[in-house]
Amino acid sequence: MNIQISERAERYLRDKIGSESSPVRLVFDAEGCGCGVNGIPALWIVSAQAEDDMEIHSKSIPFVINQVHAIYFEENLYLDSEETYPSFRLSGDSQLYGQNVRLLDKREV
Repeated sequence: MNIQISERAERYLRDKIGSESSPVRLVFDAEGCGCGVNGIPALWIVSAQAEDDMEIHSKSIPFVINQVHAIYFEENLYLDSEETYPSFRLSGDSQLYGQNVRLLDKREV
């Protein structure tokens, strides 16, 4: 799995991650969405990669995804953001996953 990140999205992510090398986990968040196939993509800044995570190839920021969630996404993903709006646009080669993908900081304090 690969993800291309626009310059704007990379700047925004680096600002939120800070000086740590925390990975960003791409999740298929189905909590509160009914059955397991209903869900929305989300981005979580996490403290470390989990045992069930696999890496998503990126040229700059470390991305991971739980192996179970990987089935919901295409092999090639694209992440962009708006300069003045605090969310992301996630797309693949054949579909748009979301124009309002939120970034949550889930690092343990």
